[in-house]
Amino acid sequence: MIVGISTIEIFFPENQSLKDKRQALRKIVEKTRAKFSISIMEINQNNLWQRAQIGFSVIGVKKDHVNRMIDNVHEYIESLYIGSVIDTKTEIIVMGNEI
Repeated sequence: MIVGISTIEIFFPENQSLKDKRQALRKIVEKTRAKFSISIMEINQNNLWQRAQIGFSVIGVKKDHVNRMIDNVHEYIESLYIGSVIDTKTEIIVMGNEI
């Protein structure tokens, strides 16, 4: 089993309050969860109204499939044009003896 974990840092230049941020994050999380059926949520920077960090995970049998899924999620979130993606970090964990 291969587990891919990724974080995305997003900047919301138009936001004027935490309420604006929550609405933008809700759109990103709900649309991404519906399209890819993944576990995704805000994980950091809860009190900043123009920045957010989202984390998600993908599980698969092959490493290249997991990498491709993570790349697809990154591209999809960018294509929503709700905020600007500042940074992404990804970690792949191999459980067992798969390659």
